[in-house]
Amino acid sequence: MAANQDTTATNFPAGAADMASEVQNAFASADQLAAQRIQNLQLVHQARNARLTRELAVLKAEHAPDDEIKVAEAAVAASAFTASRVAVVHQQLTTPQPEVAADGWALHGRVFDNDLKPVSGFTVFLVDAQKAYQKQFGFDYTDDTGYYLINYPGPKTTPPAGSAPPSRAATQPSPKESSTEPQLFLEVADINAYPVYLSDTPFQPVTGTATYQNVTLAPGNKPIGDPPQQIRDVAMPPRGKRKR
Repeated sequence: MAANQDTTATNFPAGAADMASEVQNAFASADQLAAQRIQNLQLVHQARNARLTRELAVLKAEHAPDDEIKVAEAAVAASAFTASRVAVVHQQLTTPQPEVAADGWALHGRVFDNDLKPVSGFTVFLVDAQKAYQKQFGFDYTDDTGYYLINYPGPKTTPPAGSAPPSRAATQPSPKESSTEPQLFLEVADINAYPVYLSDTPFQPVTGTATYQNVTLAPGNKPIGDPPQQIRDVAMPPRGKRKR
């Protein structure tokens, strides 16, 4: 957004910057309104799930027929899943945008299991089409909310003041690496360093922009392959050297 504002102020007459600021404020207000509405919807679904849960408890206490209990259990499960989906959307709308270097980009989001519960301590990184780890872009570990941030500062060695720190272990690419521009795919490894997710479509970085992308893992978080040594070193660093 900041880059767009700078361009507007430079290319248009005086007063255009004020208009751009008003437009941005309008977008911010719209985002806040959308987040509030999603939160209200979340409360509605939580209340519905609580009611269905109470009804299920009554059926079990009254020793209702098994088929009635199964229907009620399915309704509770479906309601809980819907409430979780709404919560995921609300999280996305209320997650602050990271500061991005002018020549860099960022990829952030959350990793969930099949029940939309966040997974913690998983490693998120980027690979090329041959599944080779792209070390120059760094990696991150998911926190307690499943959140990760890969913030690539770009080819320059010094990010601008006030920008977010680069991803863990990010290194600046050599001129040869910069010119190749491989396709990038998002991959996730579990706490044992085994890959459990690989995106089907390549990630397209946009300079100066942060992209939000959630990941939902398959049931059971089953490994999808053997981890290369580089990923094992990242996901399972020596004891005492892993920092959060």
